Amino acid sequence: MRDYELTYIVKPDIDPATLTALVERVSGFVTAEGGTVSKTTQWGLRHLAYPIRRFREGHYIFTTIQIESPALARIEQKLRLVEDVLRYLLVRADEDATTPDTDTADVMGGEAVEAVDAVDAVAPIEAVEAAPAPVSAIETASEPAPVV
Repeated sequence: MRDYELTYIVKPDIDPATLTALVERVSGFVTAEGGTVSKTTQWGLRHLAYPIRRFREGHYIFTTIQIESPALARIEQKLRLVEDVLRYLLVRADEDATTPDTDTADVMGGEAVEAVDAVDAVAPIEAVEAAPAPVSAIETASEPAPVV
């Protein structure tokens, strides 16, 4: 069995109970095909980059699954038939990539990396003003450029 990541967007106008039932239904699609669901994360209601079926928001659901590759087409077919699912993406998980929950962890040590403030990354104004100005090519030429 291989690891896959399934991300799907659900209509924003469904109630939480229906959303939970839909997540269980999609998990049932995977287990019915002989796979297992490792983890399901609800990312919540988010704005879409462009309207999908006249919706500008959607509930994002991220699921990691283990399943054999021949069953993927059947799962995608079932997802196409669910009217509450606006879009889905089913891709093979990269073995050495980090998951969305651990994308701020240091790869070597596993400790969280502290975010750098953008203000600290900019050089002070005094240091920029004190730097020597670049010498242009016109100032360094001892002879005038030929006129053509």
